[in-house]
Amino acid sequence: MTTSSEYYDDVESRYSVTSSKRLETTPRGGAAPSLSHPRSNGVGQIPRVIFSSFATMSTSTPSSSSKFSSKTAPVNINDGLDVCPESLPSFEKKSKTFDSLLLDSLGGFGRYQFIQFFLLCLPTIFVAMHVMSWTFMSVGSPVSCTQIKNETVCVSSKYSAADRWEMNGANSWMKASVQSFYFFGQMTGSFLCGIMADRIGRKKVFFLSLVIQTSCGLMLIVTPWWWLYAIFKAGTGFTQPGIFGIAVVLGMELVGAQYRSLGAIVANLFCTVGQVILAILAYFIDDYRVFHAAIAVPSLIFLSYWWIIRESARWLVSKERYDEAHLILNRAAKINKKFIPANWMEYMGHSAQSNQASKISSFGVFDLVRTPQMRLRSLTCFFVWPVTTMMYYGLTMKSDLGGGNLYVNFVISAVMEVPALIATYLLIDRVGRKPLVSGGLLVAGTALVFNWAVGDNVSYVFGMSQMMVTKGAVTLAYTAMYTYTSELFPTVIRNTAVGCCSTVSRVGAITSSYIALYLVERYGKLTMVVPFAVLAIAAAVFSWILLPETMNKEMPETISQVENQEKI
Repeated sequence: MTTSSEYYDDVESRYSVTSSKRLETTPRGGAAPSLSHPRSNGVGQIPRVIFSSFATMSTSTPSSSSKFSSKTAPVNINDGLDVCPESLPSFEKKSKTFDSLLLDSLGGFGRYQFIQFFLLCLPTIFVAMHVMSWTFMSVGSPVSCTQIKNETVCVSSKYSAADRWEMNGANSWMKASVQSFYFFGQMTGSFLCGIMADRIGRKKVFFLSLVIQTSCGLMLIVTPWWWLYAIFKAGTGFTQPGIFGIAVVLGMELVGAQYRSLGAIVANLFCTVGQVILAILAYFIDDYRVFHAAIAVPSLIFLSYWWIIRESARWLVSKERYDEAHLILNRAAKINKKFIPANWMEYMGHSAQSNQASKISSFGVFDLVRTPQMRLRSLTCFFVWPVTTMMYYGLTMKSDLGGGNLYVNFVISAVMEVPALIATYLLIDRVGRKPLVSGGLLVAGTALVFNWAVGDNVSYVFGMSQMMVTKGAVTLAYTAMYTYTSELFPTVIRNTAVGCCSTVSRVGAITSSYIALYLVERYGKLTMVVPFAVLAIAAAVFSWILLPETMNKEMPETISQVENQEKI
């Protein structure tokens, strides 16, 4: 009987013999290209120095010309052949990976990568605001009463959603339900956005998520019923993985191996900025409808991203859409003031074979658990993600767990993420991904146990310090987890894996909603402290024992690579 690992080896090896034949084709039309084609449009002006090399190669050595995907339109490669092709850089005659291409030809992190990733991170500010907006809208507004003649007149200083639909007291379950709807939307979006991003592309899913988030955010302003409000909250939740998750994945796929850790760290820094802005808006805006308008209306500018953001060249290569990848890489090279060899696609080595295999074998969710190593990694991540997410959101929603003012505590809690993110950046490529994830969870769990042992008879500063240490440690693990998970799984199923992990993690987020917004208010803070502490320590132990380190390793391209190596 053929094992699952042998199956993947067989599918990919069928094309190892023909990988060179795949490239031995004549130029399209069988003749030398014309020199009168206009410049290519759609992506921008292509450096003529690159195309001159390719055109010369096509006319002089047809047997080595690249075979572009038949699924896309041909590239206009004949644009001002005025540079001697022998003077241009080219790959040595040996197998290359996409990471090698980025490092050798574009640079690990250049101007193009910076601009694209900065633009990708801007919408995450509003994602963070949508996630936590209910923290302030669910709070009953303070009421001041005065005696006028024989009547008592009470005036509320704010008008929250909880006031409008009378969600306080015995109806506090409604507050937890609204936030749970948001996380249920996240759960659905994590599953669907991850799969769609692997199937139809990162850019399309990213843009669609921006449209849905903006539309649902605007509808929150005018909805007349709380249950419809909850549905639109679920709509904004649906888009979170499609914006934040894909921003991180796109960022990691843009840069070289030594810069991959920046993806989740920088995206989370933008989220921290969003949380601080959110608290400031909530403090100064009295009406929840104006509050939602302040979040949703600025997001309209992101509809221009369809013409600005580029598709992942790494994903295009994995789908053999070389024409489109060639245009994007050439544009990146021009902006970075680098050169991409025109024949780069001939030397992608095992990537070419894995692409042929992926055409025959469509990878899906069940491939995450079909083979031993993939199954071990997937199941461990399916436990660690919900625990980390539950703690992160629970501590953020209940930032006043140790007492004090909600707005001040929320800002302190958000700002506390900055040193945690900086520590992640400084340590993730020095000590590794696994120590940060496991160590962060262990510190958070231990701090909660200490909080449990000490009790409530402590000063505000001491109690707040405990919560900040816990929040910082969780942020450390939560941030490193995105980078770690993306590196654990191969390109052919990476976004599906991250999407499934994010889907499962929403179970923890939904649980945290009822714990923070309902159980703590009814039965006290131990209903949060005890389960959070026990689960955090358990997740730390499992992740340390069962998962490999991925620091400074090339990202796997195929499932067989994961199965045939003990560590990637």
